[in-house]
Amino acid sequence: MAPSLLRNTFRVAQQAMASSPRAGLRQSWVRAGQTGLYSTGKGAGQGDDDLLDAMMAGMDSDFKVPTSTPASSQPSTTSTSSEESSDPEPTHVNKPVDIEKRLKALLPEYMSYGGKLAPKPKSALSNNPSSNSLTIAQLLAAGLHLGHSTSLWNVASMPFVFGTREGISIINLEHTLTHLRRACTVTKAVARQGGIILFIGTREGMDHVTIDAAKSCNAYYVASKWCPGTITNAQEIVGPHTPRLADARPGDLAKPFRPDLVIVLNPIENMIAIKEATRFNIPTIAITDTDVDPRIVSYPIPANDDSVRGVELVAKVLAEAAKDGNVLALEASKEMSRTRIEGRVDRMKAWSARQ
Repeated sequence: MAPSLLRNTFRVAQQAMASSPRAGLRQSWVRAGQTGLYSTGKGAGQGDDDLLDAMMAGMDSDFKVPTSTPASSQPSTTSTSSEESSDPEPTHVNKPVDIEKRLKALLPEYMSYGGKLAPKPKSALSNNPSSNSLTIAQLLAAGLHLGHSTSLWNVASMPFVFGTREGISIINLEHTLTHLRRACTVTKAVARQGGIILFIGTREGMDHVTIDAAKSCNAYYVASKWCPGTITNAQEIVGPHTPRLADARPGDLAKPFRPDLVIVLNPIENMIAIKEATRFNIPTIAITDTDVDPRIVSYPIPANDDSVRGVELVAKVLAEAAKDGNVLALEASKEMSRTRIEGRVDRMKAWSARQ
């Protein structure tokens, strides 16, 4: 450090420390000032080292934690006790830090994906809402009322359009709620009869929505590109991958099962799947935006299909309806089994009475 810069730095520090109540640090600067090292401009080597030693000694004595002494060794002067009471020395307590606990509190929730650490997508809804508890306010918050530009407007969706704002079609959420409840009724009825439900959502960024909705109600899903001919040419496309039945005879081909209900979350990209299901009279449920003809599906749900949160809301409501249908199917199966067992017991009692 240059001697002039060092002298200026010490001069500023002396002026700042002159009014400090710390007696030790003030005395150290007085001692350093009496030596005249910072005012003569001499001794950039040894003189500066002596000045730094004096300053450090004063700071060390200033921040030193006092130890408790016996009452007999304490001075009896009133001035010393008053100084100590007015200017207590700082005390520092070292507490051990649990590093693992601290890291768990700081790091977010992660999951392993593709060999890398990626944040786990959190669901916008903590619990699956039912169709009866769903309100228009929830649909509005999910952004289901926003349609496409008026330049992409399909005339067939006019009954579901409330109006336009800044060139964007606004969907009437009253129709959305009504059609969503009707679709939930159909989904619940199919699940109650033990039917096969297929969720199709192939848009990028919505694959986790499709998978979570299907797994929550023990249904099937297609989260990648739809393979043409999966329904119309199932023997060639799906047949080789279909497991054979236990009682199948040698030479018999495995019979693939077709779904009883198809739920499409993005119909624009899956027109082929909708046409295949329609050809085999399979009912379809789809989210139809203002650029989609709602007549191509059996049960349309007029809503925004570009909002991830909105699509997740619709998928969770339909999955909840399918789950309720599965519960009713299980209860009906248990009731049927109990009735069958009771009938068998009654027949055995009647037969023993005849003997």
